[in-house]
Amino acid sequence: MSVAKSEPAAALTEQVSPVIQSQVDSSVLNFAIGQPGPELLASAYAMIKKASAEAFEDDKNFPWIMQYGAECGPAHYREALAGFYTRNSLCQTSPSEVILTTGVSGGIQMMCSTLASPGDVAIVEQPSYFLARDIFASLGLETLKAPMTSSGSIDFAALSAEVDALESVGKRVRLLYVVPVHGNPTAVCKTRKEKEAIVAWCERRKVYALCDEVYELLNFGKRSVDSPPMRDLSRGQHVVSLGSFSKICGPGLRLGWALASPEVVERFKQNGVLSSGGGLNPLGGAIMAKAMEPREGAEPLMDDLLLRNVCPTLSRKSRALCASIDRHLAPRGVTYARPEGGYFVFLRLPEGVDATELLETARSEFQVGYTPGERCLGPKNTARLSFAFYSEEEMELGVTRLAAALDNYLAG
Repeated sequence: MSVAKSEPAAALTEQVSPVIQSQVDSSVLNFAIGQPGPELLASAYAMIKKASAEAFEDDKNFPWIMQYGAECGPAHYREALAGFYTRNSLCQTSPSEVILTTGVSGGIQMMCSTLASPGDVAIVEQPSYFLARDIFASLGLETLKAPMTSSGSIDFAALSAEVDALESVGKRVRLLYVVPVHGNPTAVCKTRKEKEAIVAWCERRKVYALCDEVYELLNFGKRSVDSPPMRDLSRGQHVVSLGSFSKICGPGLRLGWALASPEVVERFKQNGVLSSGGGLNPLGGAIMAKAMEPREGAEPLMDDLLLRNVCPTLSRKSRALCASIDRHLAPRGVTYARPEGGYFVFLRLPEGVDATELLETARSEFQVGYTPGERCLGPKNTARLSFAFYSEEEMELGVTRLAAALDNYLAG
């Protein structure tokens, strides 16, 4: 079951440009990259180019899309987004519930500023998206790791006891951060029962459920997941849904949305950054409004990109990565849950393997990388792999490298 350590040099996908955040060269095949690859970005580029041209040719936009915008986003963006979300999530949404954001990260930041204060507490699941904790920390919020059951659900009895203890010493628990659909890093979708439990607990404790639903619309083989969106289970004010075009179109847009109750929307509008700055991205909103608006005899541009390109491409890539894992890692005792959407596969390595320790030699000696699950508050023997960036052939190569690294680790 050994895998050769040496192999012919391969020309790997690179991402080298002065305009991007993460420079990717061919020295390491890095499954940690949770970003759309060149194939997905090229399709998004073509769609945005068409939508931009149409937006600038639309007389009703001239010259106002170059002006300061409304606090919650242009009216036509909020209307178009409500229609887009309703069509693709099957959750009826009103324009009055929509807030334009700069993406989920910006949405988290703005919602924390609106709903919490420095010194307040934000609860996070285990495992969870690791960079969310950095956002909370930058705003002066403390983080409480939610106790979990053996099945991976939040243990609300234990959590309530911990929250009671915090409140008894004057702490204020304001937020519960969850990734309900195609979770990061686990790729797991919460059941209706789990979602209902979250909503009920948050409403009872007056805690806001901050739902990171950036992967919600990235479904393989069907338009929506089986359980309803969190917002559909509560029309109260304690559930806020955050979405983004970063994963379904392109992160360079810096554009997304929050769906919230009228009470939260009104509080959001009072933010001084919005009143001073004139919204967050009115020009981007005008362009995406054009991409989402209904078209005679055809799907809206954004719907067509999502359903005919992005979801099928990611589905194909996920099947390829899973096939490689089945061939090379499953015989070595690695297990995983097959994703039904999103960007990731979450591996459970054999007992006793420390994924953080393994990563050191995997990168330096076998030229392959990944995100250790421990960084995401997961067990030491877990690892997150993304299938969004590399080609199927590159992922096969990466998995063979990872298998060789694992053999080397297990050999001592």
